[in-house]
Amino acid sequence: MRLNTPSCRRGFTLVEVLVVVAIIMTLAAASFVAVGKMNIAAHKAGSVSDIKQLSVISTTGAADNNNIFPRAHFVTQNGGLPFWFSWEWRDQYSVTQEMAYNGANECWTKDGKDRCQNNTDIWNYGGVDEGSSSLFSYACVIDDPVWTDGGEFLPPEPAEWERLKDDVYNEDDDTYRWTPSRMGQKVAYPVLWVDLAVDWNNRTLGNYLEKKEKRFTGVHVGFMDGHVEWRERARVRKRFSRPGLTLYW
Repeated sequence: MRLNTPSCRRGFTLVEVLVVVAIIMTLAAASFVAVGKMNIAAHKAGSVSDIKQLSVISTTGAADNNNIFPRAHFVTQNGGLPFWFSWEWRDQYSVTQEMAYNGANECWTKDGKDRCQNNTDIWNYGGVDEGSSSLFSYACVIDDPVWTDGGEFLPPEPAEWERLKDDVYNEDDDTYRWTPSRMGQKVAYPVLWVDLAVDWNNRTLGNYLEKKEKRFTGVHVGFMDGHVEWRERARVRKRFSRPGLTLYW
């Protein structure tokens, strides 16, 4: 009498295994892209919030100072930078570390360190005592000889410049008013704060910077009227230049 033996269950073929692996990899890639987009959106929202808060600080300070924007930049013998700020200004206007940095920046972290330069403390740049200063991942482009001396602004796009240049010409000293020094001033660039986007001492630094090509994918620009605008890469231009520093927005 022949006994019926149970048949062996067939295993997965190589083709089936490869199909499953491909599906898993596709789902993982889609999840990675989705998470990346969520992070970018969060970083952009952070920029808008920070720039608005910093702009309010500047305009509030001007309202208390005969409409003249308060001096914020750190003073050195060799000139300052639009993203280098004094301890006194930070303290007077209660500027917090949370306002100063954006998670999109690959080098300058939210805890105020430069991970690309041995974790240098850039929030307490020069020490934690009174008189220390801070490098921000935002630039204050309010007119201030601390950072503008020795440099040159480049005019806006030709059509815009033709429309503006007569209105922003200063006959008293034969110059143009490029960025504001006081509230309500007619200037070529009615801008207060922008995302960091600079070439500085042979380094390219930016909140939204492609790692490989070192190009800015875009910047947020905070205007005098309080609104913040995102500018895509194609609209980001060189706006100011001096030896060792080029500023974009």
